[in-house]
Formats: sequence, C-alpha cells, structure tokens
Amino acid sequence: MTSRLNDLVPKKRLTLSLRMGDTNAASPSSKALFSAFLRLPDQLVNTAHFRSEVLRRIKATREEEAKKIKKVDEQEKAEGRKTLSDKTKKEERERKLKGMSAEEQRRFLERERERDQRKNMGRKTVKA
Repeated sequence: MTSRLNDLVPKKRLTLSLRMGDTNAASPSSKALFSAFLRLPDQLVNTAHFRSEVLRRIKATREEEAKKIKKVDEQEKAEGRKTLSDKTKKEERERKLKGMSAEEQRRFLERERERDQRKNMGRKTVKA
C-alpha cells in the first residue's frame, strides 16, 4: 500500500530517454535536445506560475486517488482476514467432527442445519 501511495507524492524529476543509433557520433540535434532538457527544470522553477485553482484541483485529485488506493487496500486486507477467519472456523469444525461418534456427528450436523435455516429465515424477514 505505501508504495502505491508514495507514487502519488509529487516528485520534482524529469526523465529523458534517448536512443541513438551510432554511439560514437552524437548528432548535433540530440546534443541540443539534451542541453535544453538540462536547462528545463531551472527554467520551470524560475518562470512557471500556476493559478491557485489549478493547484487546488491537482491537490484534490491527488487526495481522491490516494483515498481510492487506501480503500482498495483496506478491502484486500479485510478479504484476507475474512478468508483466514473462515479457514480457522472450518478447521475447528472439522476437528470437532473428527472427535465425535457417528451419532454425535449426525446430531451436530442437524443442529447446524437448523441454525442456518433460522439465520436465513431472519434475513428473509428483514429484507422483505
């Protein structure tokens, strides 16, 4: 989660990627491009002025995206906890059933079925 949130933190970096066919003979146009690229950050710092509404909108969008990422991360964690809880409950149930005789198992399963039916009946009345 933190790595995805860290991607939203504004960074003052520019990246230049340039492919050159012959490394020995750099073309004059690529040299000019590279030197302009080196001057660009300084130029932006000195001359770039953004309206306050633009800055607010950028900040709001960044915060909104951060909230979305946090929400997805929390959902993933909740699903993981639920899966782990379900697995633990299933293992506990299997352990109980293993230690019972056939008659005790039958009664246990019958009570479990009745409990589930009562839960489902309660859910149906609430939804109606």
